Amino acid sequence: MSIVVDSQTKIDVEALNEDIKLFPPVHPITEDMKLTHKGVSRLVMLDRYAFKDTEKKTLKAGDFVVLTVKADPKFPARGLGFVKSIDWNEMKAKVQVDPEFVSVLDDEGEASTGVVTRSLDVIEKPLEVYYEQIAKRNAAGLSEVEETEEQRQKWFEVFNKELADLNFIPAGRVLYGAGAETDVTYFNCYVMPYIKDSREGISDHRKQVMEIMSRGGGVGTNGSTLRPRNTLARGVNGKSSGSVSWLDDIAKLTHLVEQGGSRRGAQMIMLVDSHPDIIEFIISKMQNPRILRYLIENTEDEQIKRLAEEKLKFKPLTETEFDLYQSVVNYKAIQGLGGFTEAAIREADQKLRTGGTYSVHNSEFLTGANISVCITKEFMEAVENDDFYELRFPDVENYTKEEMNAYNEKWHEVGDVRKWEEMGFGVRVYRRIKAKELWNLINVCATYSAEPGIFFIDNANDMTNAKAYGDQVVATNPCGKVA
Repeated sequence: MSIVVDSQTKIDVEALNEDIKLFPPVHPITEDMKLTHKGVSRLVMLDRYAFKDTEKKTLKAGDFVVLTVKADPKFPARGLGFVKSIDWNEMKAKVQVDPEFVSVLDDEGEASTGVVTRSLDVIEKPLEVYYEQIAKRNAAGLSEVEETEEQRQKWFEVFNKELADLNFIPAGRVLYGAGAETDVTYFNCYVMPYIKDSREGISDHRKQVMEIMSRGGGVGTNGSTLRPRNTLARGVNGKSSGSVSWLDDIAKLTHLVEQGGSRRGAQMIMLVDSHPDIIEFIISKMQNPRILRYLIENTEDEQIKRLAEEKLKFKPLTETEFDLYQSVVNYKAIQGLGGFTEAAIREADQKLRTGGTYSVHNSEFLTGANISVCITKEFMEAVENDDFYELRFPDVENYTKEEMNAYNEKWHEVGDVRKWEEMGFGVRVYRRIKAKELWNLINVCATYSAEPGIFFIDNANDMTNAKAYGDQVVATNPCGKVA
């Protein structure tokens, strides 16, 4: 049998089409297919959206694959290549990495040859290497809902033409899922309802987030209905760990759930500006020791200062470290720059002046999500007028049995402490803060660490057409994040 190698992709098309016969959802490569995309677009298409031989039933030497070229625990780099050989006993393969991705390789030997050895767990064989194959699969899947074969064929042709001509490009989850005969979602992102403030409510919310993410969807959550830290939980005669700790637990799902299409999920987690845990929420995500030190030195708010100090970790120099750094600085004074670089001298001088090294506690806290603060009109008015602003929450500690029943049944449907108070329920003011102090905290952290974002929730609810359906805006999903 002759080998037909596509000059554009360097792929053995004839062999790949033989493999494709084992996978009913995948359409074979035909001569009229031209669109492979280039650069990052090609990698994204192949890695996230193309149908793959996930069981590696057809994987063999010479195959075109997507693989992890750099196995960084947090930010692994994916790339393309061709299999040179496979060791099925060790479940590893040697892959000739595409020249475009060789620069990512850390190992000097791998970088010099472009040949890497990787576990089969991080190697995937895409069966759809042309966009037109994806278009045909999508068109077949979308037209399947029609009741007759005639209508299915008609709409297959319509969808296929529009998709293949790039007149319409579906969302990523549709590209990946439509026609693939899998149970993934066709929606990229979701916004969850407010969380019911109970162990069961949090567990149910967490379960739904996990389910959505496992099927490929991103999730937006507003945690403003969760009671603040140290609030009495009378049912168990204990105190709440607070909204932030529960939201961190939900955020961790991003690291745990591998989504369809070989990607991690995305979450947006929000808290309203009036929630008593709002300062902890913002500072808990801060990973930059310099910003924490800046906050400690420049804020007039004692809670901001205390929480920043709790987040900041300091390791003093040992006696040996002190002597070594002092030797570097002294050598500079005697010999000029000598054998030390300017950067080394600056670092030694800095270490001596600070007396040690700063880092942060709980560096992974909330890292599974982007965070944003829901900004209300009252808060912005307080900022503009340089007024104090109240951090408030339903007064659950002093509710009667009847009021507590109403809280358990209705609070998560309302979600807004202002509306809750208008309904006649008691609200506790946990503290009053200078609005500009909270506004400055948000801006300093957003400027130097890109978080939190801000979401003008009152404006969103004023302008949404959801009001016509008696509904409200709770949060945004990750696709709609505001930075």
